[in-house]
Amino acid sequence: MKILWVNSATTDSFSHTELIEIPPVFQRKGDEIRVLVAGRAAGQLPDYYVALPMLFGSFKAYRLIVTLILPWLCLKYRPDVILTDWISASLTRLIVLARSLGLFGGKLIHDVRTVPVKEDGGKSRAYYAKALSYARRHFDGITTITGPLRDEICSEFGLSPDHIAVWASGVDVAHFHPLENQDLRRELGLENKFVVFYHGAVNENRGIIELAEAIQYLGDLPDLRLLIVGAGNQWDKLEAAVAEKQLDKVILKPSVPYSQIPNWIALADLCVVPLPDHPWWRVSSPLKLMEYLAMGKPVLLTEMRAHRAIIPDDEGAFYVSEARPEVFAEGIRRALGQRDRFAGMGEWGRGKAKADLTWEKQAGILRDYMISVLEGKVLLKGAPE
Repeated sequence: MKILWVNSATTDSFSHTELIEIPPVFQRKGDEIRVLVAGRAAGQLPDYYVALPMLFGSFKAYRLIVTLILPWLCLKYRPDVILTDWISASLTRLIVLARSLGLFGGKLIHDVRTVPVKEDGGKSRAYYAKALSYARRHFDGITTITGPLRDEICSEFGLSPDHIAVWASGVDVAHFHPLENQDLRRELGLENKFVVFYHGAVNENRGIIELAEAIQYLGDLPDLRLLIVGAGNQWDKLEAAVAEKQLDKVILKPSVPYSQIPNWIALADLCVVPLPDHPWWRVSSPLKLMEYLAMGKPVLLTEMRAHRAIIPDDEGAFYVSEARPEVFAEGIRRALGQRDRFAGMGEWGRGKAKADLTWEKQAGILRDYMISVLEGKVLLKGAPE
C-alpha cells in the first residue's frame, strides 16, 4: 500500500508526534509512506518526509504550493491513499477534480486529531466545519482521535459511526521507559527534592498557570519543587506569574527535543496533566499522560472524560475536581501523603501503556481502516453494502 500524508506540520517544530511514530510502523509492514511537511530541516530528515518550502515564511504560501504540487506528487508516488488533517483537507481540490475526470484512482481519508483550540471569534471552528463538510462530500473515509469526537462529528454531519475509525494517541514504550537521571537532578539542584512535573505546550486554557500558582498554597513543604518544561504563547505570562507571586519553588525550562523528553520525565516524582474540563480537551487523547504512564510515573489528573477513558478509576491516578490553584495544591498534598502507592501505580501504568497505548497498536487500527476503504467496505453515509 502506498500512502501520501498531507498535514499542517512544520519542520521547525514537530509537535505532531504521530508523524514521527506512525510512518515507521507502516514501513515495517512493507508499505510505502510519504509525509509532507513545511519548511527545511536543520538536520537530516527520515526518508519518508517530503519537505516543501514555506516561501517568505508564509503558511498560506505553503498551502498554495501543496495545492498546486499535489497532482505532480500523485503522478510521482502513485499513492493508493491520501490522508489529510482537517487543516489540509481543502488542499486536495485538484485531486478531487482529477478523480472526477478519471485521472486519479486513489482514495481520500480525512483525519481529525483535534478540534479548533483558538479563541478567534469562531473563525477556526467555521473552517473546521467547512473542512468536514468538504470531506463528507468528496472523501472516502474519516478517522478521529477519540470515540466522543467521532460521535460529535457523526451527530453534526449526519455520518454513520460504523464507517469512521478511531485511532488515538500512542506512546513508544521503548523510548519512554522507567529510568533514573541523577546527573540532571544534581545539575538542577533537585537532589532530595519532591519534583512535580509537567511538559508540553504552554498555551491558553491548559491549566498550566493555575498549576504554577498552586505552589503558593504549599509553602509548608520546603522540599517540594514544580518543574515545567515547555513553550507556547502563554510562556511570558507564566514567567510573569511566577515572578509576581514569588513562586521560587517553580522551575521553568524551555522545551527540549522529542528525543530528550524521557530524560526530563525521569526527574519527576509526580506528573501532572492540568487540562481543564473544556470542550476542546474532552474529546482529546492526552499524549503526555501516555508518556508518563509508560515511564512508570504516578499522575495527578483533572476530572475529565478524556482522562477517565484511560484511567477509569481512582486507584490508577490522583484526580482533582477542577483546574484551580487551590485544588491542584490539595491534590499534590494528597499525593504526597500517599507515596506508598507510587510504586504500584507506576507498575500498573507501565503495564497499561505496553498493553493498550502503543503507537504500533494505533497504526494497526489506521492501516486496517485504509485497507477497508481500498476494498470498498467503508461507506461514510452508512448506505447499505
